[in-house]
Amino acid sequence: MSSQENFIVAMENWTNVYLYRSLVEYFGFLKSTDVSMKQAYVLTHIYHNGPSKISEICEHMTVSVPAASQMIDRLKKQNLVERIADPGDRRVRHVILSEQGESFVKQSIAARKNWVEAIPPELSEQQLDQIAAALQMLSTAYRA
Repeated sequence: MSSQENFIVAMENWTNVYLYRSLVEYFGFLKSTDVSMKQAYVLTHIYHNGPSKISEICEHMTVSVPAASQMIDRLKKQNLVERIADPGDRRVRHVILSEQGESFVKQSIAARKNWVEAIPPELSEQQLDQIAAALQMLSTAYRA
């Protein structure tokens, strides 16, 4: 097998493990809340992209304006988001995370990555350093 093929197989194996374990943790966290998967998706979108118009949320999620508005209304009732007027155009409303909404997203991120912090004991310090260096190289290469 070539180096490229070895790399692809190793990446697929790691990606499968990482995705599965992260999703198990994430879904476990969501079950302990009153937030649906779609609502969590909206909160995470706003967390990473900042204040968002309903139309941007609709476009990103490929849902209708009424569906997005209803979802935002439910999130507002749960004190997870707020609607604020655009300073440049008072007719436009932006959806932002409340403190509780930001806390929710941070908790969901922590839950998703908890399992990574439980490092398998069979890995030595040297192996951990090698893995960290390889992942850093990979991250840098894919960002370029």
